[in-house]
Amino acid sequence: MLEDRRAEVLRVLVEEHIRTGEPVGSKTIAELSGLGVSAATIRNDLAALEQDGYVVQPHTSAGRVPTARAYRYYVDHLEVKTLPRAHRKMSAMFGEMNMELSKLLRATSDLLAELTELPAVVVAPGLGRDRIRAIHAVQLTNDQLLVVVITEAGRVVQQRARIRHHINSEQLETAQRVASAELVGDELGSIDGIPSERLEDMDEALREVVDTIVECVQLASTAGTEMFVAGAQKMATVWEDASTMSRVLEILQREAELMKIIAGASALTVQLGTEMLEHEPLDMAVVSRTFDASGEAGSVGVIGPMRMNYRRAISAVEEVSRELESQIGSGTD
Repeated sequence: MLEDRRAEVLRVLVEEHIRTGEPVGSKTIAELSGLGVSAATIRNDLAALEQDGYVVQPHTSAGRVPTARAYRYYVDHLEVKTLPRAHRKMSAMFGEMNMELSKLLRATSDLLAELTELPAVVVAPGLGRDRIRAIHAVQLTNDQLLVVVITEAGRVVQQRARIRHHINSEQLETAQRVASAELVGDELGSIDGIPSERLEDMDEALREVVDTIVECVQLASTAGTEMFVAGAQKMATVWEDASTMSRVLEILQREAELMKIIAGASALTVQLGTEMLEHEPLDMAVVSRTFDASGEAGSVGVIGPMRMNYRRAISAVEEVSRELESQIGSGTD
């Protein structure tokens, strides 16, 4: 824990570096901090902060720039308030929306990128606790079916399956009706199957189709998690180093790696550099937060350099995730 004056010197240095991208000198800190001490005293504080690993001096006679340790201290002691502009934009967007969940989440990622001026990611919640609203089966070929499951939250999941018997449209309609009567309204992750007595009077072909539809519904609950990335075009304006930008773009394009970073956190989390990418001192920070959707967790987050505007990023991520919880919990479709 830093003593009060050095903590204030560090806060001013970090915020001024975030604003300008330039090394910050003792005279600037003395003017901005309101501490009422001389630039010489500030220089002594900076020397102590440098010795403790919070700042570095790029070259002789230059000011200092914060290290990853400084950003961590700054974020851990940061007080964040709601940004009025962000609140107005989110209230307007969510207030007018009436769409399926996937479209809502895509629009949310676009809004988050706009609010923060950073690449944004939204990870959809799992499907296991979502209840089934409708089931539709379509015969694609003589031996192939497409089963479409629509959930109460507006999620649409498609599964393909093969069948051995040739069937007609009437048989397919009957199988769909039987499966729907048993499964609609149930949680997607709790489907066991159709009671055997419901299948006793069916011929082998019809029974196979019903079983196939049920299997497709069960598979739908484990379908790959949807992820929406927006604002990747902003990368050139937030990272000056081309190699860093290339690595971040690689992460954005690798779903599993990105999922681990964004969805691996709980509550609101700020991750810096090697905290998320072990042994890789990348100039990258991630602000993310989980949101609850009827017992299933989704995540929202923004990705930027360590010199990001944390007040804006944290406020926007907090507001967006809370609004998603409200919207999904109230039955958005």
